This record gives sequence, C-alpha cells and structure tokens, in this order.
Amino acid sequence: MQTMHRWMATTALAGMVAGSMALSGCGGGSGGAGSPTAGPATPNVPADDAGGGSGKPTATGFCADVTVDFAGAPSARATDLPGSLKFLVKDGDSRLSLFSQVGLAARSPGIQSSPVIPRGQGFTTIHGNLINSDQVDLTIPGHLALQWTVEPNLYQPEGVTAGDVGYYGTHVFPVTGTDIDFSMIALDKTSGARRWVVRPGQIGQGGTPLVLNDPATGGKQVFSGGLRAVFALGEDGQVAWCTNTGLGINTEATSDFDTHIKKRLWGINYHRPTDSVIAVYGDGTVLAFARETGALRARTRIDGDPSVDNSGLNLPEPILAGAETAMRKQFIPEGAQLPEDARVFDTIISVALGGDMVVSNYYATDPDSDRIWIAATLPDRADGEEDGVARFGALHALTLTGAGDDYRFANDCSIPFEGGSASTPALLPGGERIYTSDNEGHALAFNQRCELIWSVDVGDQILGSLAVSPYDHQVYAATGSGVFQIIDRGTTGELGWSARLDDIFQGGPLLLPVLETVTGALNSLGLSVPAQLQASNIEIAAISENALVLMAGLGVQMDPERSEVFAPLVMSLTAVDRLNGEILHSTPAREESIAVIGVDDDGAVTIGNSPLRRAGLVGATEVLGDGLLGKALAGLIPPLTGGVSKYAPAGHHDLAARDAVCYAARKVLAWEVNRDKVDYAWSQAPESTAYAALSGQGRAMLGRALAEGALTSEDYSALMFAVADADERLRAADYRGAHARLSDACQRLQ
Repeated sequence: MQTMHRWMATTALAGMVAGSMALSGCGGGSGGAGSPTAGPATPNVPADDAGGGSGKPTATGFCADVTVDFAGAPSARATDLPGSLKFLVKDGDSRLSLFSQVGLAARSPGIQSSPVIPRGQGFTTIHGNLINSDQVDLTIPGHLALQWTVEPNLYQPEGVTAGDVGYYGTHVFPVTGTDIDFSMIALDKTSGARRWVVRPGQIGQGGTPLVLNDPATGGKQVFSGGLRAVFALGEDGQVAWCTNTGLGINTEATSDFDTHIKKRLWGINYHRPTDSVIAVYGDGTVLAFARETGALRARTRIDGDPSVDNSGLNLPEPILAGAETAMRKQFIPEGAQLPEDARVFDTIISVALGGDMVVSNYYATDPDSDRIWIAATLPDRADGEEDGVARFGALHALTLTGAGDDYRFANDCSIPFEGGSASTPALLPGGERIYTSDNEGHALAFNQRCELIWSVDVGDQILGSLAVSPYDHQVYAATGSGVFQIIDRGTTGELGWSARLDDIFQGGPLLLPVLETVTGALNSLGLSVPAQLQASNIEIAAISENALVLMAGLGVQMDPERSEVFAPLVMSLTAVDRLNGEILHSTPAREESIAVIGVDDDGAVTIGNSPLRRAGLVGATEVLGDGLLGKALAGLIPPLTGGVSKYAPAGHHDLAARDAVCYAARKVLAWEVNRDKVDYAWSQAPESTAYAALSGQGRAMLGRALAEGALTSEDYSALMFAVADADERLRAADYRGAHARLSDACQRLQ
C-alpha cells in the first residue's frame, strides 16, 4: 500500500513514463479524466449514495447507518515476546548522540501560523505530517521495550496516528456480523484499550486517520472514511460530520473484494489554503471537503488507467498456499463470506506493489501553496500500446482553489517517470523541494516547476517514501539492504553514511542450528535459499532529533537477486545515530510491519503489525504440520499477529530526560547563532516549535525518573527549575542565557 514496502521486483507502479510524454512540463488544464467539478454541496447529501434533497441535511446513505460503539475489545492485550526473539537481538548502548543541528530549519510559514495543523509532537498523518517528512521534534529514548500489542486480528498496513488521548487506525478486512466490522478504531494511548469504533465497516476503507487541531474546542479532530463516506469525530467519539461521497457501492465491504481493495481510500490530508480535507482513492478520484462542515467542495479524477498487475511471487505453490492459510487464520474471522476467487496473501502483495491501481501511494499537500502532490499512473495510451493497462505514470501537482461555493481542482504540472515511482512524495518545509524515488534505486529531487534537480543512486529499491529532515539538507532513503543518508547540496545530491545493521544481531555458531532448520524446511517445500542468515532493513525510517528509528530483521534471503524478498526470523526496533549511522540502541520487536514507524509525544514508538514476509515462513509450518521438521520450524517462528504494538521507555528515564534536555539546549543554540540571518522572530521559528516539544518531553521524563527513583527530589527540583528558567529567558529574548541554563541541566543529567 502507499508505504507498504516493495517486497519483490518492482512493477509498473504509479509514476512510469518516458521523458517525452505529453504530460511533462508545466501548464494549466484539468485534473484528469472527467474534468474537475465544483459547486455547492450539502453535508451528508451529495450524489448517488445519498439521494437528492436540499435544505437542512438529513443523514442518508452510508452516513445514516454510522454509529459509534464504545464497547471494549473482546481480545486482551499481549505483552510477551514469544519464540527466539529475545536471545537473537543484541541491545546497544544509550549514549548521548553528538549529532546536532547546525543551520536553521527550512520554514513553512503556513505550518507555523496555522491554528489547525499540529506541529512536531507526534505522527498525525501516516508520514508524520502533511508534507510526509517522517520527522518529529523529539528524541527517541534508549531502553524502549514492548509495552503492549492489542487488536491482534486487525491487519494494519499503515499503522496509527496520535491525538492527545488516543491512537487512531483503520483496517483492511472488515467482516459483516463480526467484532471487526468497523471503519475506524480509537485506542487508549496508555493502556491500548479500545475506546470506541465507528461502525459499520465500509467498502474501500483505508489509510491512517488524519488528526488536526480543532480551534473551536481546543482539542483534536480525527478524519477518516472509505469509498462510500468520509467523516470527522472528536477524540471523545462524538461525530462532527459524515458526508456520503457518491462513489460507493451499496454492498458489504468484503463481498466485493476487488473493489474494496483496488478503489480503497489512501487516507485523508489537509489543504491549508482552502481549509479543506482531501481524500484520494485507488481509482484516481480526488475529493475535497470543508474541514468544519464536511461539505463536498470539489472532485476530479487523475487521468490514468490501472497499472499492470505482474506482482505474483515466484515461490513454490506449497509456500504460497501455506501463506494464504496463515493470513486467513489470523485476519479473517471463521465463517466470513469472501468471494470464491479472493486471495488475501496475493492481494496484499499486489496492492503493496501498486498492481492494478491508478494511485497506490499516499500523497502530500503543501501548506504554503495550492499544491497537492499525487503519484499516479498515466493513461493506457501513454505507453504506446492500448491493452487495458498503464505501464507509465507521473507525479502530478494538482491545485485546489476557490471560495464560497466555487472550488476547483486543476493539474498544474506533472513529472513523468521512466521506470516506476515506489515513493510517496515528501516535501521540504516551504515546498521548495519535492523528493521521491523511482523503482531503479534512485532518490530524486524536484523543484516546484516539476523540474528534476538531481538524482542519487543508492543501489537498491527504495522502500516507501524518503524521510526529509527540515534542517542541514539531510534526506534518508530506506532500502532492503540498508538505510542511507543523502545530503542535498543544492544542484546535486551526495551519499553520506549507511546504517550498520550487522551490529544489531548476534552471529556465530549459535545460529547454525537455526539456519539448518529453516533452510531444511524451505528445501522440503521446493525453495532453495542461501545458506546464511543476514541482517536487513524491513521498514521506512522515521526521523527524530537524535536518531533514525527503523525495524531490522535477521533472516533468509528468499531471492538472492531481490533484497525485498526477505523473510525475517527475528525483528528489532532500532535507533540509528544521525551522526554516523552507528547503532544507538535496539529492542526486540514482536511483529514485522509494512506500514510506517509512528512516534508519539514522549518518544514512544507505535507499529502497525502487518506481517507479509513472515507469512511465508509461518505458512511453511502450516504445510509441514506436526511432522518433525514442521514442529522444529514452528518452535523457531512466532505465530503471526496483527493489531498495534507500542514500544515505550522502560526505565532509565533519567537518560531519556537527558536526551530531550540536551537537544532542547542545542535547538536554542542553533537559533542564537543563526537568528540574524532571518527576518522572523523566535515565536515564528521552527526551532521554537521544536524547543516546546523537546522541553515538554524533558519535563515528562524527569517526572518519570523521579517516580522510579533515578533522580532525587533535589535533583528533580533543580532540573525542573532550570527548564522553567530557560522558558522565561526565551520569552525575554535572552537566548544565550536560556542556552546556558539548559546546558547546565544537560551536564547534570550526564
């Protein structure tokens, strides 16, 4: 899915075209097949799913059936790490990274001034924020540990977003008449307990919910939906609005499996210039709704055709059949009625690789312009052969403009690709750079005029989106073989360090019996794999102030020619030093993910559990059964699980406080050194936003350190006073004094 990692050879993904195609370059024009439409829309009553009507809106169509269920979950939370996870993963140390910001951050005036857009303190969209940078203004503490896994029967290919009190997600397989028949779920941030769900499930639901500030209440509002309707709720579960899209089929979500998956919603994003929320669907449809009322303002469709679906895996049939069995046992309730031709495992792979869709990625909105950046296919005819599928595509810059009852989409310019785009577009704050990748292993940088500025070959397929730091021109690319730092030099890009994944796991003779069991089992099913265990990256990296956070695996390469076709035996959630790519610390992970790594306001990490690579190994145990080899393999491989896992600081909160306070000091220093170079004040600076996040994290960690006995009352009081005094000095524009107070506190914590 939009950030589902490309698990095998690349296919014709959204974004393939030769450089001479007609859509290249800039210019006006419509947003796609079926010209953009606009005009008045009444909340809850647009188009065919709702019927007609005027005057005061009444709930009709799907929205008439929407209820919020506050009952708890039937499944208990789990806190264990089964199998061999513990002894295979080597923990790192918790030293303070020497990495530090040098220049000031790129600035988005739209983000800094908006009362609606949350800033810096947690993932409020799938890639952190509206511009998909995967960056938070926090530190990642050492000594993370699994706090809980909840909702194990939900397949979570995109993870959850964070509000003030809850985590919010959707799931892929809502089944009528079962507990998992819902469109969205809210989880308690502390316990993981289910707070409420929006029922029923709907066809085409998907994407992580969007979390925005609600200026009217001072709280947060959460936006989600599917093919039939989009809705907004407060964190208390009260529905603010529900609008039928007019796109949906009046059917149960999984009764039309193909439509449910291939026309799914790729999440909601926010368009600041028009105060609209945007919805993009797999068939290329784009809708805009008024944020406050849900009024449908405009719609368009990207002029593209479904991509070629050649995403089948070249694996022996017993392994594929076993994987299908394992996925159904975990994620499809017993007795569920799926179409006879539905294949869960194959379909997830196909969607992950962009097969048979017009749009197969999330998208970006630019808070400082009218732009919406969407990767999509081109029309079938663009590849020179009209055969019903598109082999080329482009990164499109759509605009949304308007006021009152007149809003319109337009296609401003397009970036054609030769080869495919495997990447959700990510923007530098301010929108001056747009980063994406092709499916040949190149990280790409474009300007607002859709012109290629530079290309950097990282040597392997890039997974999902590039992570973009707002300062010091740093971009990070995650591949199956590693994670790479790229420096944007302006007109060129330059490779920096690569993460040292081999330092995460133990090696040596201890692992030989494990390898022999795994290779023997796979050989018995017709698959020969290399006789070695290797470390691999299996997740997109998230950026914090001190580290990149990624998920690494130790396992077998099921296809030596493709780093994506990797089956992890054990996984580790790992923090990589931004200074040099060395491992800061790691912790055992319960399950793999094809989603993103979410970060919350205290530095805790949330993972959407969505096993895909491991399904082949667990499936092998299904095929081998209770024989000697099957039992031996099952003893090494934990069963699949879905749902959400949270990894939170477990002890050593004094060190977590040290990291946050020290980076708050470095943030103030960067401003003090560089503030004469800019024409805006501290209160309007990204450094001010980041400082607020870091100092808040520091206070929280100091309180926990006192509670666990890692700090004395005297130390706690002195450190809290130092942070409070720094706040006062910043308000008085005494930046040097604030830095001095924070530096003293940093030293005291070391």
